Amino acid sequence: MGGALVPPPLLIELGVNMIIYGAGMAGLLAANILRRLSPVVKEAQSDLPNNHSALLRFRTPSVGDSCGIPFRKVFVNKAVKFEGKIYTEPDLFFSNSYSEKVTGAVEQRSISDLSPSTRYIAPLDLINSMALNCNIDYDQKLTPQSLKKTDPMISTIPMPAMMKIVGWQDVPDFRSTEIWTHVGIISDPDVNVYQTIYYPNPIDDQYRVSIVGNVVIAEYAKKPNSNPGPSIMHFLRDDFGIRARNIKDPKSGSQKYGKILPIDERLRKDFIFYLTKEHNIYSLGRFATWRQLLLDDVVKDVAVIENFLSEGSSYNLSLHTKN
Repeated sequence: MGGALVPPPLLIELGVNMIIYGAGMAGLLAANILRRLSPVVKEAQSDLPNNHSALLRFRTPSVGDSCGIPFRKVFVNKAVKFEGKIYTEPDLFFSNSYSEKVTGAVEQRSISDLSPSTRYIAPLDLINSMALNCNIDYDQKLTPQSLKKTDPMISTIPMPAMMKIVGWQDVPDFRSTEIWTHVGIISDPDVNVYQTIYYPNPIDDQYRVSIVGNVVIAEYAKKPNSNPGPSIMHFLRDDFGIRARNIKDPKSGSQKYGKILPIDERLRKDFIFYLTKEHNIYSLGRFATWRQLLLDDVVKDVAVIENFLSEGSSYNLSLHTKN
């Protein structure tokens, strides 16, 4: 990733000020990759929007490498629990049931591959670590007046909100599902494993429970009625075979755009192209481009945007096609 850290020569020559809207993970990742360009990150909230409480594992170390944050390489085991039994082989019935339970639609999800896999784990304070070397202005909302500036801008603002800001007329039916989480730390006994169990049965409130070292993350497709501590201990005992005696710092969380559903592909591309052509705005991240992707993919997308800006070449819509 060394090449991605060199600022676009064209921008330096023109004395351009790079603005990044959104201090979430995608925006902070872009700021780190383009840090020699001294970008300013503008965030609408008064503090870091640390609202990612769901499972966060990476397929490559590229995010950590780009931010100078060491990730831990681990080996993850996965299984499915259905009607009281544990399964370790993929199954179309489980995959389709899980997808419909989580998103309301049937599409490819991570449950379809249960083979043991290598992953990279970030520190628990990832977003704070990413923000350390970033210049962030808080309480800075993007307005129609802000769009009059000619300098290039990277936006991680969700597409529904951006369409409203620019007055886009052909607004699709954006559909997404909110997710809820219970998170806690196993303090007794000592635990250091990386495991995930999927729950495709719609009668189960939870859809995925994972152990990341000694941290347990339970994810729900609807708001749970139970308290996080007892729930986590129940999953550990009944599903993972771990008789936890104490859960430290149990907490609940939620994500508004937990899972997103596709919109018309032509309209999606047209809007992204319009923002770049008319407002010099480059959309970045899952919610700004409204497509399923991993934070690992955002590293590549920043490089594509950087390359376009440095060369002044024709805008490449392939950046925003579905993987």
